[in-house]
Amino acid sequence: MKLYYSPGACSLASHIILNEINVDFDLERVNTKTHITEKGTDYYTINPKGYVPALEINPGLILTENVAILPFLAQHDPKQDLIPPSGLGRAKVLEWLGYLNSELHDAYAVFFGATLDDEAKQKAYAEIDRLLKYIDDTIAKSDNEYLVDDNFGPADAYLFVITNWSNLIHHDLTPYQNVVALRNKVAARQSVQIAMRDEGLIP
Repeated sequence: MKLYYSPGACSLASHIILNEINVDFDLERVNTKTHITEKGTDYYTINPKGYVPALEINPGLILTENVAILPFLAQHDPKQDLIPPSGLGRAKVLEWLGYLNSELHDAYAVFFGATLDDEAKQKAYAEIDRLLKYIDDTIAKSDNEYLVDDNFGPADAYLFVITNWSNLIHHDLTPYQNVVALRNKVAARQSVQIAMRDEGLIP
């Protein structure tokens, strides 16, 4: 398999899960401004949508979108811990991935488009805070170690990656102690440390 990625982008979640399932895979960096890969390939010929991640499963067989790639990879976990194979447990993983992708990811993405004036920034921060409060409250009410159950999974990786962007937009996560605690737990995983180093995000 090959993962097309951009450092620190949402593709980092797929990179983390690839490390978790301990398979051989290649990485190819994508410049998301020029849409040229590090090997000089026009990325639009690989993923016509133009954004990361894209997972090449076999030559010419491409899967895109985090909500598809993350469960696909997680189901290859030899220990079968990353995602329940069926039933309500699996549905809960997909529920979280859908929420993170359509709500939280989009709320942060506002900061990476056109330049925002002060009023627009405050509205955007408020929306992120609204969503994080829901997540923080949900974690507080749960007895689970992670978002879905007591096992780390793709939703935890995705939440970790999105909330990393708070560093880039000067957003304070400290009011969300449960989110921060979960982030710290995820950050300590070897799979995360390796992915972060491979993408040049940590020394």
